[in-house]
Amino acid sequence: MSLSLEDLRVFRSVAAAGSFGRGAARLHLSQPAVSDRIARLERDLGVQLFLRGGRGVRLTQAAERLLPYAQRCLALADEAVTAVRAEDAPPTIRVAMHASFAPSLLPVVLDALAPLGRAVNATDAHSEEIIDRLADGTIDIGLVVPVSHPSTIVVVPFRTDPMVCVAHPDHPLARRTELSVSELAEASIACTAWGPGAERFLTLLRTVPIPAHRLHTVSTAETAAALARRRSHVGVLPRVTVAPDLAAGTLTELPVSDLPDWPLTLALAYRAAEASSPATHTLLGHLLT
Repeated sequence: MSLSLEDLRVFRSVAAAGSFGRGAARLHLSQPAVSDRIARLERDLGVQLFLRGGRGVRLTQAAERLLPYAQRCLALADEAVTAVRAEDAPPTIRVAMHASFAPSLLPVVLDALAPLGRAVNATDAHSEEIIDRLADGTIDIGLVVPVSHPSTIVVVPFRTDPMVCVAHPDHPLARRTELSVSELAEASIACTAWGPGAERFLTLLRTVPIPAHRLHTVSTAETAAALARRRSHVGVLPRVTVAPDLAAGTLTELPVSDLPDWPLTLALAYRAAEASSPATHTLLGHLLT
């Protein structure tokens, strides 16, 4: 079975627009043409992709599973067109990095790759998605939190970063010279719940107890940092995320004496077959020294 890129493009447009009519308008197609393509895609896949309603359409579970693959197929096709049409330009280095560390790691990556004189296309994603994209060839290099990966992918740790508690300098807890986890429960907390120490920390807080409405687990470290900058929360997150804030004094690290030790490891991931590529070799040399 082969899938049409145009069918996937129509599917992506309808999914984003939430209706066949708006999806058709985005692609400058008629609504019947879009309906025909979606019907053909559903026949090819043997599943229903949309649930029709009075206010538009909703994705089925099958469509939710298809959408990230459709996006990656279309992105790869667009990259192929760009690469073929480029005359003498060297290929772009495609880098993806864990979303929480992208703001702090991107300058390091760009500085390291600059001597190669090649364009860099940087995106952010979660580590599992980055490994998938490496495996299917849609990116060249990933910066990840170590996760399970196939034998065709190499994952090389390059930094271990501690988790820290931070707050705005005007936050009441920022004036304390010593703190315990139980005293943190006086504040609202935004915590990135990764790693083996995370559950231990959350259990300590809940044992105090901390009211449920003041404890928020967030999916990205930058979200926790943003809440801390607003003075509304204490952020619990990797130090690398807030290193510029700590240096500038816009956030301060809280001296929590019994904070569980749960360092977070960052790693460079790449395809084993491309271990000697200039981009991989350059980044390995830069990050491991």
